[in-house]
Amino acid sequence: MNIETLLPRSPTTDGPGGIWRWRDILPLPDSIVPVSLGEGNTPLLRSRAHPDLTLFIKDETRNPTGSHKDRPLALAAGDAVATGARVMAVVSAGSTGLSNAAYAARAGLASVAIMEAGAPDSRVAPLAALGSHLVEVDATIDRAIEALTGLRGQDGLYVASTTRSANAVQAEASRTIAYEIVADLGYAPDVLIAPVGGGGTIASIHAGFVQLLAAGRIDRLPRLIAVVPSTYDTLARALETGITDAAGLFGMPAPTGGDTVLNKIAHDHPPDGVEALAALRESNGRVLAYPDRAAVAAVDRVGREEGLYVEPSSAIAWLALDALIADGTVNPDTRTVMLACGSGFRETEVVIAARPPTRETIALDQLGDLLARIGG
Repeated sequence: MNIETLLPRSPTTDGPGGIWRWRDILPLPDSIVPVSLGEGNTPLLRSRAHPDLTLFIKDETRNPTGSHKDRPLALAAGDAVATGARVMAVVSAGSTGLSNAAYAARAGLASVAIMEAGAPDSRVAPLAALGSHLVEVDATIDRAIEALTGLRGQDGLYVASTTRSANAVQAEASRTIAYEIVADLGYAPDVLIAPVGGGGTIASIHAGFVQLLAAGRIDRLPRLIAVVPSTYDTLARALETGITDAAGLFGMPAPTGGDTVLNKIAHDHPPDGVEALAALRESNGRVLAYPDRAAVAAVDRVGREEGLYVEPSSAIAWLALDALIADGTVNPDTRTVMLACGSGFRETEVVIAARPPTRETIALDQLGDLLARIGG
């Protein structure tokens, strides 16, 4: 495929399609073996809540296990098969762990999910159903990632962690989000809003846009807006203080931290933070931070306004949208894309604990009046 002639989406007859449609323009090893569950080709939805804006939602919840992590794990599984691995391991009880379990199973490999103690059964049961071996460790996520990364090269082990330092192959996957956005819209957006945890996804999306710009396919780089938890705001502080290297980033004081419903995007020091900071600076980007309570409340709002059930770690992006509309960054003349990274279905227990649903009890003969009132 020639990137200069990138065209709108069309039926794929050669190979599994999805993100593998872009194999020839992705910087991947020639040996990689396509492993697919149908990831990629997610819809770009026009916002219903803001008809006055050119605002689209890239709905990554439509991926096979419900999140954007299926893209990198598909590449990781393909590389694992090509290198003769027998087991794929990650540090995650969340989206990455679920994707790892699914794609390892699809590739015929064993899988391991390493996690902090206390992950709720509702979150890890799907991993177990997909055959993943669940391992709890007495350490933080970032320390566990470091320990697992140190085991790379062990016989039969494939470290599928979604950090570039641990696995450079998977790190290229989110370029396909940029490719798909441009293929669907015909142009690059002015602004792209994305929840950010480790930093690798937003860095990879930016790399995709840089690639398209260099090829003459687009005429601008989108301004990146990264959205993080207020108690895990290292990326925001690093951008503000001008930090550019790993020593500076990882030498920063830890954030407030603590328990958070935004655990999927909570890192003391984002493992791919240096790459994310470079992408933010090159695109004149910003980092905005918000608390748990507001993110949980946004789940209901996104559901009512857009018909999407997203996890709190994705709903947080809508808080940034409000701020960007208020300060004029997003306006009727800007073209904006937001990433809905993960489905709410695996976080229902968290949402219930924070905001129990309300119910109305009536007699059956009152049903007609109730429905008329709701519809009126």
